Amino acid sequence: MPGTSSRSTTPIDHAVPESDLAEFAEIRSAERAEAARRSAVAARIVAGHSTDAADCRNLLAMLGLDAEAGKLAGIQT
Repeated sequence: MPGTSSRSTTPIDHAVPESDLAEFAEIRSAERAEAARRSAVAARIVAGHSTDAADCRNLLAMLGLDAEAGKLAGIQT
């Protein structure tokens, strides 16, 4: 019969050591923190190059950046 298979699927046990899961979670957390830092820096750079508040809001919106993140970061660029 077309579209059917005689092969049965067998679940595979992909047991991952707890230490590997913890390391992966730590790496993902660090990635998220770095992405937030980069977004904050980018928002501050956009704000610094904007001609006025409306220009800044429009540019941040186009780039998908958060003005509050830039303000809260307190990062000198």
